[in-house]
Amino acid sequence: MQTEFEALGTKWWITIFDKASTATLEAAFGRLEGFTREYEAKYSRFLPDSLISTLNRERALHQPDDACRALLQYGKGLYLRTNTHFNLLTGHILEARGYDATYSFESREPENETPGNPITDLLISEEKIELLHGNVDIGGFGKGYLIDELARILQTEFALKYFLINGGGDMYATSEQEEPIEIYLEHPTKARHFIHRTTLLNQGFAASSPFKRIWQSHEQTYTHIVTNDTAPRVASFIKADSARDADAFATTALMLSEAELQQLAKTESFSVARFTPATNQLWHTKEFS
Repeated sequence: MQTEFEALGTKWWITIFDKASTATLEAAFGRLEGFTREYEAKYSRFLPDSLISTLNRERALHQPDDACRALLQYGKGLYLRTNTHFNLLTGHILEARGYDATYSFESREPENETPGNPITDLLISEEKIELLHGNVDIGGFGKGYLIDELARILQTEFALKYFLINGGGDMYATSEQEEPIEIYLEHPTKARHFIHRTTLLNQGFAASSPFKRIWQSHEQTYTHIVTNDTAPRVASFIKADSARDADAFATTALMLSEAELQQLAKTESFSVARFTPATNQLWHTKEFS
């Protein structure tokens, strides 16, 4: 049984393969959609009353709950796990480039704008979360983080074992009655073309590329990836133990050389494929096939 809904600017498909009653499945789908909308209201930087927007505006959140602290602590930890390549304190740069709450895509970037340092500029305690420099943007891992929470709800609250959660291409799959679930890697620049197929078995999956969210303003070309101009123009595909890690490392993979990416994949135990549209070449680690 499957449900579909729109949230966080994308379409969601959730399929449950368990042989459960219609009442159980409908209750599960309702719970997941409700949780997703609550999550968006709390953490989207595009909503003025969200916790993220409040933190970015007021520079502090007082008495944050456990869920908020855990989310931001995870994002903060990615800075060191990726050798400083993944940085959640770049929201102000994206906003200045036009990727703002109104999707203006009209740049107003000030000179010498720098990201914050998550280790020293994002301070998290039970009493307060304090932001000293930069703005928080969880776009590089937030959807994957939510997918993992939805999977937890299905498993712990409804005792469901077999499902696929697909949030606009970011996924977590257990299995279809113990059988791996086959998925296709979409070509980043050619709609309805696929470049490879792989399977998921109790794994998260995410893809990222600079080709999907790209815009021009004042004769400059921008993407949602804040990095240097020498970053490779590629699409990345990651399989990991969790959707949040897959999401974060798919973003990070766009900033790394092949050697750096292979080392990170080994350290963090994920598998990766990377596609270069300019040469129509795909490479992947052996675990990805």
